[in-house]
Amino acid sequence: MAHALFSIHRMAKSKLTIILFFFVLFVLSGFSLPSEGDKIVKSIYIDTTNLYRRVALPDKAFDAEKIKTVDKYFIARSVRGQFNGVVLFAQDDKIFMKAYGYSNFRSKEKLTVSSRFQLASISKTITSTAVLMLAREGKIDLKAPVSKYLDGFARPGVTVEMLLTHTSGLPDYTRFTAAAWGSTDPMGNEDMLAIMIKKKPAAVFSPGRQYQYCNTNFALLASIVEHVTGDGFAPWVRKNIFEPVGMKHTFFCTEEQFHTSEQMTTGYTSRRAPYSLNFLDGVLGDKGVYSTVQDMLCFDLALRNGFLLPPEWQQKAYTNYTDQAHPYGYGWRLYEYQGHEIVYHNGWWHGYRGRFLRVPKENMTIVILENQARNSFSVPTLMNISQKLFDEKEADTTIVESGEEDMEGQ
Repeated sequence: MAHALFSIHRMAKSKLTIILFFFVLFVLSGFSLPSEGDKIVKSIYIDTTNLYRRVALPDKAFDAEKIKTVDKYFIARSVRGQFNGVVLFAQDDKIFMKAYGYSNFRSKEKLTVSSRFQLASISKTITSTAVLMLAREGKIDLKAPVSKYLDGFARPGVTVEMLLTHTSGLPDYTRFTAAAWGSTDPMGNEDMLAIMIKKKPAAVFSPGRQYQYCNTNFALLASIVEHVTGDGFAPWVRKNIFEPVGMKHTFFCTEEQFHTSEQMTTGYTSRRAPYSLNFLDGVLGDKGVYSTVQDMLCFDLALRNGFLLPPEWQQKAYTNYTDQAHPYGYGWRLYEYQGHEIVYHNGWWHGYRGRFLRVPKENMTIVILENQARNSFSVPTLMNISQKLFDEKEADTTIVESGEEDMEGQ
């Protein structure tokens, strides 16, 4: 009995020794109760500006018969060689996504809803969002001359706002840089700007006089973002837009993910000849983003819920600053169709075609991404297709293709 008690006592003493040992070790490691003077030194600051800003994606299906109507339409176009891509239609908590055709015609690898496509000029919606986020923070003045942010840009009449609205009168860099660059290596934004400053290509018209779509505008906007943030355009957008809103499969063609990402697509001509990258692909802001239909829905939802820009700043983006023939906001095309107020952008580059169409007031989103250079869909046609899904009272199963496709968007 005494031996048992001694054993218990020895075990308790041993445990106490272990506890004391770890307590002394903890104290020696630098722990101390915070004094009044220590509170500032030892406080931890958590930057909440880039916490994840996401909402649940739609997860319910539309009516089965309505899906059948839309699916039949895209299957027919795909079989006829008139469509090769992925579609997404979403409203409120309902969604329809499907892939049609091939990501690679030679290997016969099929597209999936997770296939990555070059967004081409749809990238401009991301660039404009980045600029407006910084403008809201007071880091960019939309009314200021571009020369305030870009050294050597000797065109004092051109403002940041004119870049956003394609009213700058600047020539398109895709047409004046080839001879000056003289290489197949990628040309970056700084290179493009240097050529522009050195060669001084003639303006198309005086600043602010009219609208003319021009890729130079958004390439310069990307350079302005770099100037005011001190960061590269791609990493800044990744940190402040892609990652916070959950665009996990979205990246720039200049980033490592372009070479390592799965489910990549190839862009093709109408005759199925593959495109290759060229020296222009190093310039960002006007193009260069690869994404998926679902990631673009994440971007739409982040805007719709005010995670990136509050409503008053989005209203500025969706206001027409040009003319009635080419209504254009800050990086968004504007269209009214049978009472629906639509903001959208199209894209066209290296065989890729795309449509990113939103009706914010009705929680409606349409994303069409293609990897073959064929005629795509007009806004009226896409709205007609969407009505077959969204309108519960719609009984007519005939999809009418109407309106002309907007060909701007290189």
